[in-house]
Amino acid sequence: MYISIKNRLIFLLIAFTLLPFVLLRIVAYPRIQSDLQDVLIRNLDGIGHKQTELVTNWTHERMKNVRVVANNPLMSKCAKIKKEDKDYSDIVQYLEVLKNEYGFKGVLVSNDKGIVTIATADEGVATDISEADYFKQAIQGNTFVSSIIPSEIPLVNELGEKEIGVPTMFVSTPLKDRDGVIIGVVSLRIDVNALNELMLSLKLGKTGETYLVNKDGVMITESRFVTHLKEMGLVKRRCALELKLINREKGELTKGVQQCVAGNNGFDAKGYKDYSGITVLGVWRWLPEFNWGVIAEIDRDEGYGAAYNLNYIVSSVLLVIAFPIVIVAYFVGRKTSIPIIKLKEVTEKMASGDLSQRVDIKREDEIGALANAFNAMAKSLDEKTKEVINSEKRYRELFNSIKEGVYQSEPGVEGVFTFINKAGAEILGYSTPEEVVGTKVKNIYVDSEDRRRLCEKLEKDGVWREFVSLCKRKNGDSFYAERTSNMLRDEKGTPVVIYGVFRDISERKKAEMEIVESEKKYRLLFNSLKEGVYQCEPEVDGVFTWINQAGAEILGYKSPEEAIGTKLKDIYVNPDDRAKLVEKLSKEGAWKNFVSFCKRKNGERFYMERTSSMVADDKGKPVRIEGIFRDITERKKLEEELQESERHHRQLLNSLKEGIYQCEPTEDGVFTWINQAGSEILGYSSPEEVIGTRVKDVYVNPDDRKELVDKLEKEGVWRDFTSYCKRKNGERFISERTCNLVRDEGGKPIRIEGVFRDITER
Repeated sequence: MYISIKNRLIFLLIAFTLLPFVLLRIVAYPRIQSDLQDVLIRNLDGIGHKQTELVTNWTHERMKNVRVVANNPLMSKCAKIKKEDKDYSDIVQYLEVLKNEYGFKGVLVSNDKGIVTIATADEGVATDISEADYFKQAIQGNTFVSSIIPSEIPLVNELGEKEIGVPTMFVSTPLKDRDGVIIGVVSLRIDVNALNELMLSLKLGKTGETYLVNKDGVMITESRFVTHLKEMGLVKRRCALELKLINREKGELTKGVQQCVAGNNGFDAKGYKDYSGITVLGVWRWLPEFNWGVIAEIDRDEGYGAAYNLNYIVSSVLLVIAFPIVIVAYFVGRKTSIPIIKLKEVTEKMASGDLSQRVDIKREDEIGALANAFNAMAKSLDEKTKEVINSEKRYRELFNSIKEGVYQSEPGVEGVFTFINKAGAEILGYSTPEEVVGTKVKNIYVDSEDRRRLCEKLEKDGVWREFVSLCKRKNGDSFYAERTSNMLRDEKGTPVVIYGVFRDISERKKAEMEIVESEKKYRLLFNSLKEGVYQCEPEVDGVFTWINQAGAEILGYKSPEEAIGTKLKDIYVNPDDRAKLVEKLSKEGAWKNFVSFCKRKNGERFYMERTSSMVADDKGKPVRIEGIFRDITERKKLEEELQESERHHRQLLNSLKEGIYQCEPTEDGVFTWINQAGSEILGYSSPEEVIGTRVKDVYVNPDDRKELVDKLEKEGVWRDFTSYCKRKNGERFISERTCNLVRDEGGKPIRIEGVFRDITER
């Protein structure tokens, strides 16, 4: 079939003009849309990961705070302290200083029974917290973060008013004595507003937000849209602990919350209904350590707005220009093909991505009109492309709102920064990110080998978490940086970029160094003790891993270094004593005042008294035994001499003709001891028959016992008190006695003791 050149030209013109736009709509747009969606989800996931990291670090800092407080030697007094103790007010003042300095809501210390012994002003002394989860966990030896709960005491709310039921939480840890025995619990009431501010500090567009949920699907931090939610009637005062995150149509937890509380990490790029009925895109992460979930959400319309707009523009342009192009092609075909060729060339350049191209055709006809329409379309596409770029800019601004440094760099030791957020630039001592971009990453390290080690690690593993190195700022000041870095590779596996997050941890390193110094001081303190302090392996044949100077000398060594490595089993005269100790510690965790016969390095034997504890890791596996011991050979000798003396005195008392006794200091009190003569006077064959019987039953007139007790309460002694008494068989006799009331150091009666005789014949 014959086709004219004009028709061919018209056909070719239409094909070459419309085809790039059709391809743009069919091929390029889905790719652009998919890339935009991927970028959005990656950014949303990065925000969720960042918030998770911030929440975890914030909570761990609170756990460190409570351990630091509990490790203060002053706190060991608090488990048994009383209000009348002279240093009570000083310790309360110290707790108030801790509360104000660190921003706690309250500080309280309880004994091992869960009774609060001392606390800051707003907390109740003598309160029973034994049923609280933060007490139960801490008394078992754990540092514990409680769930966020309504306060049981008035606390200042978000309006500056005192209110019961304000969201609060506790961080607790065991309080130990110097032997490592748990004697109580230190609990910090934490300001939950700080956690709210942490979650609200990140602005995610106009409709996005991040928040925390508990295992019941209830929001435990504030929503940035709390005012709107109040207007909807979903909450009354606040979102935290009031708003259950459910799909209002289905009456069940929203998809994001369902997945999160089930312990899953993930995202939904298609969209689901949130708690207010709006379709959102979501990312979720579960924190099993605290039973919290982090959720980041943004309205789907906002998130995919750029892609929706691009689709509308491209489709509209195709519809608008299709018909004019056919008409223009007809006239162009009649006149000349040169303008068509020009238009084709420009169109091909635009299809390759250069949207700055324009058609330079000056004609007062349809071809000129087509050129103008084409230029208008190109301008529109260019503007919309810039909108996409601006969208990327907004996400860059989002990164600039994060307090940690976020960066990208070229791979390799000499790689330069290609992107950094504002916080990262400021950490490095620069005014703007633009100052940093283009500088060598290697130059920020004090030791340039750290950059090489990082690159080698990333080449091998792809990621290095919490890598710490000494770095320097622009002005030369050094600081400690902690970073998590990842290496991104192309489809061929070639490294293309290194990206990551870093923060200034100089203050934390300083605190760690202070802890090391503190540990050094405590070791010096241990070496100043007269008792032996040690650590060893938890097996029967375990060896000493550490011992103080006094402990080494007790065992006959000149220095701890000589004793370290020695088998514990070898110091016992009877090796089974070691096996018995390990078995006891494995079952009960501790053994106080265990006495065994031991031997020194030179073979000399001695009696040892020890208190030992088994230390286990987080999984309950024994890792070491630690304790304190002393040489009690002299004490054992004195105890034996004392026992012999006591036996001698008892024989002497039993040889007397008068009755000698001890009893409880009450009106109905029972005999707790009596000599042989006393039991015979009362008609019994032995003292054992009398012990445990009521003293009141000896008297013919029970009021005589009451009179005696009242007299002793007032005067402490009654000499030659005479009364009618009766023997075991009921026989009556006249008894003359002299009695004393014995009290303890606090003045409390503890026993009555005295001498009595039968004066019936007299």
